[in-house]
Amino acid sequence: MEYQWEWLVVVYLYLGGLGAGLFVFSAIFDFMNQKHFEPLARIAALLAPWPVALGAGLLIFDLGSPMRFWRLFSTVQWTSPMSVGSWLLVAFTMTSGAHMLLWARSNPEMPIGIGGLHLPLPSGVRRVELRRTFTALGAPMGLGVGIYTGVLLGAVPARPFWNTPMVAMLFLFSALSTAAAALLLVSTLRKTTVSSIPERRLLYTADIGIILIEIFLIVPYFLHNALSTASQARSLDLVLGGPFTLAFWIGFVALGLLLPLIVEVLDLVPLIAGRKKASHSPLWAYVSAIPVLAGGLVLRWVFVFAGQVSHFG
Repeated sequence: MEYQWEWLVVVYLYLGGLGAGLFVFSAIFDFMNQKHFEPLARIAALLAPWPVALGAGLLIFDLGSPMRFWRLFSTVQWTSPMSVGSWLLVAFTMTSGAHMLLWARSNPEMPIGIGGLHLPLPSGVRRVELRRTFTALGAPMGLGVGIYTGVLLGAVPARPFWNTPMVAMLFLFSALSTAAAALLLVSTLRKTTVSSIPERRLLYTADIGIILIEIFLIVPYFLHNALSTASQARSLDLVLGGPFTLAFWIGFVALGLLLPLIVEVLDLVPLIAGRKKASHSPLWAYVSAIPVLAGGLVLRWVFVFAGQVSHFG
């Protein structure tokens, strides 16, 4: 079968959700206003704009005529998810970029910038106050981008596999989970085992909750399709014995959800009890984070390609 949407769309949906999730975590940690979580907020802020910008660039190339991408911004069509989503991506990329620059310097009184770029603040304006403003503006945008990656599929009414609001919610929480995994991976790589343990405990707790929500979202997704039209019920055969069964149940559910969940619970309980010694290997973090990141990509691959196979009739 010839697919209209190929791998570029899969990667775009994945990177868009990852960047959005990173910004949301940065906002949460920033507003927690606790010094020992500030490094996580900073890492998330510095990483957030890049996946979204890269994903949007890939989407432009997927349009077929990349030089005509500006037509997406020639007007705003409030009934078109593509039009609204395009403007949302631009607004979020600019906001997260400014937010990144505000986190780039550790001294609140210093000019902001990365490398040779320096943007002095207006007189009387503190960087922390301005940063919190961009955080408050960008957090709902981040949630919107995370949901939009699923809404984009659900807005195609001719594909019963996508025709449920559960897709948007599943994509949102998958985005948050991959963001937690990315933060876990980066924070573990850049720090000693001793200093990474509190961060690991926090990210484990967040990711366990998110993974459980994803698991509970899968159930209503199947129930909704099974109890809706005959076409939607038949579309489930694509992952229940059809060509996408192994990818969905092994690549996403088993490796992307259940394995990280088990690993995180087994590693978190001793961390909470204080029985882990400082020399404990960070291998657990890697075994948890990498499958989550891979599983999030598999989820989007399954939905993009399986959805295009499904049809009414």
